[in-house]
Amino acid sequence: MSQESLKFKSLLYSSHDSKDCTNVLKVHNYTPNVSADSSIVLRTLAFPINPSDLNQLEGVYPSKPEKVLDYSTEEPSAIAGNEGLFEVVSVPSGVKTLKPGDRVIPLQANFGTWSTYRTCDKESDLIKIEGVDIFTAATIAVNGCTAYQMVNDYIDWDPNGNDWLIQNAGTSSVSKIVTQIAKAKNIKTLSVIRDRENFEEVAESLENKYGATKVISESENGGKEFGKEVIPKVLGPNAQVKLALNSVGGISCANIARKLSYNGLMLTYGGMSKQPLTFPTGLFIFKALRSHGFWVTQNSKDDPENKIKTVNEVVKLYRDGKIISPKEDARTLEWDVKNASDEQVLQLISEGIKTKGGKNIVVLKW
Repeated sequence: MSQESLKFKSLLYSSHDSKDCTNVLKVHNYTPNVSADSSIVLRTLAFPINPSDLNQLEGVYPSKPEKVLDYSTEEPSAIAGNEGLFEVVSVPSGVKTLKPGDRVIPLQANFGTWSTYRTCDKESDLIKIEGVDIFTAATIAVNGCTAYQMVNDYIDWDPNGNDWLIQNAGTSSVSKIVTQIAKAKNIKTLSVIRDRENFEEVAESLENKYGATKVISESENGGKEFGKEVIPKVLGPNAQVKLALNSVGGISCANIARKLSYNGLMLTYGGMSKQPLTFPTGLFIFKALRSHGFWVTQNSKDDPENKIKTVNEVVKLYRDGKIISPKEDARTLEWDVKNASDEQVLQLISEGIKTKGGKNIVVLKW
C-alpha cells in the first residue's frame, strides 16, 4: 500500500463531556505520519460500542489513551474505541507471523478502533483470529475474555460435583457467555434478572438457548422465604455455590452474596445500579466471604500471555459450538466507507451511542 493511498477517517476527541459524550466526537480525515514500509497497515472490519468507550469519552474511565498530535489536528486528540476487528492490508519486511488478509484484534485496550484504517508498529501487539464470524471476533477481547477469565481463573471447580455460580444481570452479553462456558465445564448457573412482564419468556431463552441452569427474578433473589424454601431445592444435595459474579451492585449484590457457600468468592466487574456494594457482616465472619474486583483491561496489562491464551480458548469454544455467536443479539450499524459522508458517519455512531438495550456493533462496508 503506497503512502499516497493512506487516507484515514477516524472518530477523534480532544475533550470530554460527562452529560453527552457525542458532543466531543468529530470525524477527521488525514494522512498518517507513518510509512507503510515501516508499519503494519490494518483496515477496520467491525467494532462494538462498549460502555467503557463511552466512559472514556465522558472522561470518567480509569484507562484512557494519550491525546497526541499524530493525526494532523490542531490540538492533542485520541481515536475513540478500545475493541475491534481488523484485516491486515500490508506488512513491512521482517514481520513473520502476519500476512495481508489475516484478521487480527488488538492485544491491549486504547488502540483506537473507531477508524477506517489503523497502523501498528509491532506484530506482538496484535492477536490473530481465525474461524469465527466478525461479530464474535470484534467482541471477544472484552466480553468473551471477561466471561472466560472469571469462570476459569479463580475457582477450583469439581467437574463431578454439584458446583454452582450465581450472577446478576443475567441478560447481559457477558452473563450469556458465562452460562455457556459454565455449561461446557459442567458448572451449574443461577442467573438473576430484573422483574419484567415477559419474565417467563426471557428466563426460558436464557435457560434453553444460553445454558443457564435456573433463572430467578430480583424479587425472588431478595425474598427470605424463597431463599430458605426454594433455593435449596433448586441447588440440590451437596451443592457448592463457589462463585458470585456481580455487575449491578447495591442490594442485588448483597442478595447473591448471601447464596454463596462457605469461603465463596464474589467478583465485581461492573456497577450498573451505581449503588455501593453492601455485604452483611455475618458473611465475612461466619461464611468467610471473599470479595475481589475484576477488570479485564488490567489483567491484560499484567499478563499479556494469558490474554492471548484466553482469546484462543474462547475462539475454540465458539468454533466448537459451545458459545453462540453474538450476531443474533447485535444491532448492526453499517458504515458505508466509500459513500457515507462525514456527517452520516457521525450520525451513525451517535445513534449507536444513544440507542440502549443490546449490543451495537458497527460493521464497515468496503
